[in-house]
Amino acid sequence: MVTFQDAKHIANEIVSELAPLSIVVFGSVAKEGMGNDLDLFIVIDDTSSQYDAVNKLYKRLKPYYKNFAIDNIVVNQSNLQEYFEKGSPFITLIAKEGRSLYMRDAINEWIRQAEEELTMSKYLLDGGFFKGSCFHAQQSIEKAIKTNLLQKGWELEKTHNIARLVALCNSYHININLTDDEVVFIDSIYRGRYPADVGLLPLGEPKEDDAVKASAIAERILQHVKNNLQ
Repeated sequence: MVTFQDAKHIANEIVSELAPLSIVVFGSVAKEGMGNDLDLFIVIDDTSSQYDAVNKLYKRLKPYYKNFAIDNIVVNQSNLQEYFEKGSPFITLIAKEGRSLYMRDAINEWIRQAEEELTMSKYLLDGGFFKGSCFHAQQSIEKAIKTNLLQKGWELEKTHNIARLVALCNSYHININLTDDEVVFIDSIYRGRYPADVGLLPLGEPKEDDAVKASAIAERILQHVKNNLQ
């Protein structure tokens, strides 16, 4: 049997050999924490040869094949983008069910995305698209908090719930400058992005003051997180 801890160990070997952009485990090990074989999806940059990468991986991981089977799928970043844009069911499955083992320069990338989400929130606010502005504000807060958690060694969890992330921060002794009322507010505007949710409770869609408030909270949290990282 192969476990998720085995997957993390193998990922370290791959990072040392290839310096990939990212490594994702999928299949039974991702879903159940263990399985009969190890399925890995590895993204390399466009300057690297897929063929050479596969050969290097075989030689590096050869000692482990006596313990369990390892199925490596190696793709260049541009090919991944092409498959994604074509709606590849396999790529969709990995994005949905896979678990991240490694991402190159992960902290800076998560912060960059949090900043981008905040920029989009402000842009939509200026354009009068208040629901979209609230959504991207929530996304900025979510990614900023996850950045802090990842820096502390947290294993990435697929959750959009700010209450959950704040609770995780408490367990890692991370101070996140959010009040209870703000947590409830941010989680409520995030769920309101779906048309089916509108009218389910008598709250209506986010208004301008909601978007202004959400963007302001996102900007404050992002700056707070960046200060903590520094």
